[in-house]
Amino acid sequence: MKAAVLGIGGMGMGVMATCRDCGRLAGVVGYDIAGTQIALACERGFVATTDLDGILNDPAVGVVFVTASNNAHKPLVMAALRAGKAVMCEKPIATTLEDAREMVDEAERRGLFFQIGFELRYSKLYTTIKNWIDQGLLGPVMNTQCTYICSEFHNKGSWRNRLSTGGGMFGEKLSHYVDLPRWWIGSPVTEVHSVCAPNVVPYYEVRDNYHTVYRFANGAVSELTFHMAVGETFAGDPLRDQLDQQKDDGHALRYLIVGTRGAAATDVFFRRIKRWEFGDSPTGMTSKWVEDITWNPKDDQEYYHNTHGQNLDIICRVLAGQPPRHPARDAYETMRLVEAAERSADSGNIQQMAAM
Repeated sequence: MKAAVLGIGGMGMGVMATCRDCGRLAGVVGYDIAGTQIALACERGFVATTDLDGILNDPAVGVVFVTASNNAHKPLVMAALRAGKAVMCEKPIATTLEDAREMVDEAERRGLFFQIGFELRYSKLYTTIKNWIDQGLLGPVMNTQCTYICSEFHNKGSWRNRLSTGGGMFGEKLSHYVDLPRWWIGSPVTEVHSVCAPNVVPYYEVRDNYHTVYRFANGAVSELTFHMAVGETFAGDPLRDQLDQQKDDGHALRYLIVGTRGAAATDVFFRRIKRWEFGDSPTGMTSKWVEDITWNPKDDQEYYHNTHGQNLDIICRVLAGQPPRHPARDAYETMRLVEAAERSADSGNIQQMAAM
């Protein structure tokens, strides 16, 4: 079986490398509308073309990875599904909830493999939390809080900054960070409230900040604080570790997860996972720090953005005729939450999920 990668920018090139080096595929071919990307791929030893029909009509191509700009997801995914291919599509599924629903419905109607690229569900920083929850070490999770502070690293001219091509910051970037609490808590989201300040980044069509709270059917509450502006003082300094450099500049990407029996914390920039165990004493509730995990910088991708592990799992599942580890229908629920957050930010009102 061969793989195809549709959209060979930075993300797509990485997927092509995984496909080429995994030792399980007969080959990989890339597709892009930009001749510059075709030339770059060929310089790197890949096969690449602007002939989409030729790729989709090739019976040897069994799995298609869609890594193009968000506005291209729907036409590329639908074309691949209609050609009978297994498909992995980067998040967000699409730039509108209606398009996302049509794509998921099409895959289910045809009985085809369809998974969305939420690679944080494969990343050790976050799978550790899921394992602790599944083992009962935290008890039922009642609260999660995520703080995400970063520089403006998309830069002027990026398709991610435009509503027509990116669809919005929440789907493009923050969908990861509301998808995780959905996965951990395992209960439907019932209501969402977002508030946003005026943008600091003057050339963005999309929002550069969100303060979002969402409630689950079991009573749990999650909160996300995001803003994008704080610059990197020594951007690109080869003598400094990237995370240590950004940590010194005020960057943050961390969770606090609190259950009835214990709590946990993840921190990308401090490379740390912690767990506390709650107890009782004659004077009151106790909290004991019982686990502390760190990792080596060389393992960063495996811990907090394990795209390689995700894509390798997808390849193996398609070859074995297995269903997705994380079905697209579940990812669609995250897209509903994304849309609810945007609608709430637009209206200033709490968005009830039942009305979506």
